[in-house]
Amino acid sequence: MLTMSVTSTSLSDTLPSSVPKLDATGINWAIFSMRFQDAMEAKNFWGHFDGTSTCPALSNPSTVDEIAAKNQWEKDERSAKLLLTQKISNSTLMRVHSKTTVRERWVAIVTEYTDKGAYAQTELWTKFLESCCPEKGNIREFLEGLRVKKEELAQVGVDIENKDYLSTIVGSLPFALSNFASSQLTAARMFSTSRTIAPNTLISLLVEESDRQRAQYARRKFGGKGQEGEKDEALSVALDKGKKPRKDVESWNCGEKGHFCHQCKKPKKANSKKGEPKKGAKQIRWPS
Repeated sequence: MLTMSVTSTSLSDTLPSSVPKLDATGINWAIFSMRFQDAMEAKNFWGHFDGTSTCPALSNPSTVDEIAAKNQWEKDERSAKLLLTQKISNSTLMRVHSKTTVRERWVAIVTEYTDKGAYAQTELWTKFLESCCPEKGNIREFLEGLRVKKEELAQVGVDIENKDYLSTIVGSLPFALSNFASSQLTAARMFSTSRTIAPNTLISLLVEESDRQRAQYARRKFGGKGQEGEKDEALSVALDKGKKPRKDVESWNCGEKGHFCHQCKKPKKANSKKGEPKKGAKQIRWPS
């Protein structure tokens, strides 16, 4: 019997792991308040928080039942205080500790964190909608990170609607992928004005398209067999083979090496005709 009593007391004085600790910034207030209330209702303590359970009054003289009811209520009040203390920060505890009842402490916490939580959630929601893939960033990693971030926001009570999620995906991508995403959404609406693509499906399509574009770019840049690329490369090789180092070029005007005749700074010789090489000068043929 003693073991059962200890176990029962232990269970009543602990909260399940599904109830998160209230963050001092209020970022998770929405989800905390819902899960905490559910846990308190399961333990029959919620009346101490919302004020519906009040301390029983004693008559004069008091009956045994009245005294027992009052003692039980005070015990439950202490348990409720303990459970609340487990899930709030030290700074919050210091601010509400002067309140004598659970109800007063809970009202103070709700007043503080409702505004604080709303501000934190709005800021998180705004930052999510302003997400942008870094220049030359990895599209796959960015989109997977965006999906994880949405789930994390849901855990603290920030719900991103599908229309906002889709808008964020399209607006956060480079131009080519953004156009691809828009065309996919437009194609879906052609069948029905209310029809659209699920965000996770669109992300999968974008990852595939990103991989395809990167592979195509790599083929063009690093030895792909595109016709234009082959022509440019062949032309470049041909010109390089036909060129002669500048130091071996001989001027037709003065006979010195290192420059062409039109670059020669010495006086033009009378017997030199424009475009005619000096007698005995080595002629150079350039490829046409």
